[in-house]
Amino acid sequence: MAKTRPSTKSSKKRAKAGPGAGRSALRKMNEDPAIFFDQATVLLQTGQPEAALPLAQRGLDVASTGSPNVLLGLNLIGEIYVELGEIDAAREHFMRAVTLDPNGEIHESEGGGAEKFLWLAQLSKSGGKDSVNWFQKGVANLRRNIQSLEQSRKPDDALAAQEQKQKLAHALCGVVEIYMTDLS
Repeated sequence: MAKTRPSTKSSKKRAKAGPGAGRSALRKMNEDPAIFFDQATVLLQTGQPEAALPLAQRGLDVASTGSPNVLLGLNLIGEIYVELGEIDAAREHFMRAVTLDPNGEIHESEGGGAEKFLWLAQLSKSGGKDSVNWFQKGVANLRRNIQSLEQSRKPDDALAAQEQKQKLAHALCGVVEIYMTDLS
């Protein structure tokens, strides 16, 4: 029996695809979304939301489904869109974050917490009762966090509780403002 001719199909496919074809998938796996989010956050905080948006989008694109990075990315992109004045896009990203963390039970360091509810209260199309409902959801979350932090004995938690109390005060002022204007 004669030798079989070696198949050249795979080598032809590799030649057509180019020398770096498999590297893009590998590179995507090696990219850390947190790095993109950190860079985007710095740009956002320095008043450069236009430059922050593509970095945050890239971070969200490379984040694996179900990872905490997705929630971080959605919230960050929502805030960037607020700064850019694109309220509908911001609202859409915050709503997507709510679907991943409907009760704010995921820790803030992982993109959870009350922040998305407080943003949605301010960005509500309907205003009035809808805003109050979002504020109440955020306030309930902040109160749970404060209670948990106050029961802790860690020194860092005392500072975190103080920050949460400030957010709570701002949220409650927002509710009062709505009652004085929209619901009076």
